[in-house]
Amino acid sequence: MQLREAADALGVHYQTAYAWVRQGTLPARKTGRGYDVNDDDVSALAERRASGTPPRPEVRVRDWSAQADRLYDAIVSGDETLARHDFDRLALGVPLIDLCERVIAPALRRVGEEWAVGELGIATEHRASAICERLIAARAHQPAGRPRGIAVTATPPGERHALPPLMAAACLREDRWLVHHLAADLPVADVIGLALEVGADLVVLSSATAQTARAARRAAREIGLSAPRLRVLAGGPGDSLSRLRDLARNDPGRP
Repeated sequence: MQLREAADALGVHYQTAYAWVRQGTLPARKTGRGYDVNDDDVSALAERRASGTPPRPEVRVRDWSAQADRLYDAIVSGDETLARHDFDRLALGVPLIDLCERVIAPALRRVGEEWAVGELGIATEHRASAICERLIAARAHQPAGRPRGIAVTATPPGERHALPPLMAAACLREDRWLVHHLAADLPVADVIGLALEVGADLVVLSSATAQTARAARRAAREIGLSAPRLRVLAGGPGDSLSRLRDLARNDPGRP
């Protein structure tokens, strides 16, 4: 439906509904004629409002780079308390997908670059990644209400970085998918088996390097041949969570 129709269904002014779109409270897709809104998203927001759960307050972040730098300083020094304090403060009014893309990813990219040139040790890099995993996991809750679909998140065999599939799981859960997160380095047959067992609609294979991105594409083809009903998205370095969210939503085979 159009955003104006959604506003009428929610009993609010159009500008209020538009503000919710800008804040990420009401997912919408920009079109040439305005914004298209999924009926299920409108119903879910109506249920939250009826239950007394208010829409998330907006937190305006003026300098994303400064937030990423603060997180970098905290995770490199091992100050998990400071990292959690800053992250939780932002999470009160910023969607988790934005926190992952605009704060955690840049901070970890800097960690990786400095490890690659020998400025940081491997233990420091692992500690920083582990802190970020715990920050995300603490916020990646399954939302209430009817799920958009069932998804499985994993990596291809040989990919040992656990953060990319965890970020994918967090992104999809925030978008009301029921997610079975399998973490890293699983045989393709096991991913297929669990996906069929839980009745998954979607499998997401995440990778952190060009080499494992090729492995993810091979695994996606193998899944497609073994289980044609399963839809598979394979992501690699540089792919954004917002693109994953949009690709997951825009399945021509779903109503």
